[in-house]
Amino acid sequence: MMPASGPTRLLLFVVNASPRSMLAIDNLHHAITELADRIFVLEIVNVYDDPERALAERVMVTPTLLAPASSQRLVGDLSELNQLRYFLQMLPAA
Repeated sequence: MMPASGPTRLLLFVVNASPRSMLAIDNLHHAITELADRIFVLEIVNVYDDPERALAERVMVTPTLLAPASSQRLVGDLSELNQLRYFLQMLPAA
């Protein structure tokens, strides 16, 4: 059954395949999978490949997770899973 609302867009800014970036990606995928009633569209942005995008979004530290629709962000490897789940649950659906 599809949710009534549209997908929630997320941007995860990382640095190549650094250990912290890889952990953030894994943690985020795990948390998104748990929230089966929501649809997320995740874009992973490597700041080495697209430094202008990081500057435009005012990302100074990686990994950084942004929710553009709400201007919310989380910084770090997203290993605080309760905080990550809460962050995702509180985001407005598109």
